[in-house]
Amino acid sequence: MANQPVTPPTPTHTQGPAAPATTQGATALSETGGPSRTEKVMALVIAILCGAVGALLAFIITRHLEANSLVAVGSSGITFLGVTGVVKYIEEKLGVL
Repeated sequence: MANQPVTPPTPTHTQGPAAPATTQGATALSETGGPSRTEKVMALVIAILCGAVGALLAFIITRHLEANSLVAVGSSGITFLGVTGVVKYIEEKLGVL
């Protein structure tokens, strides 16, 4: 019995020490470490607002270049979708969404 190897006790948890949970402010992270729901909604609102500004600029420029109303509305609609998609893509790559 004196020659038996001693096995160390197994740890009860496999992760490091638990970080204190912070629920104050809009910068609180969710349980998975990603952005909170409020931050995601704000990021989507920013993408939509950027698309609206781009669409307004496209409408003003096309009307200034003497395009008819239907062409101006079509150009601004496509610009809205494009700018909103690009901003959303950039936000996803930055980890905001």
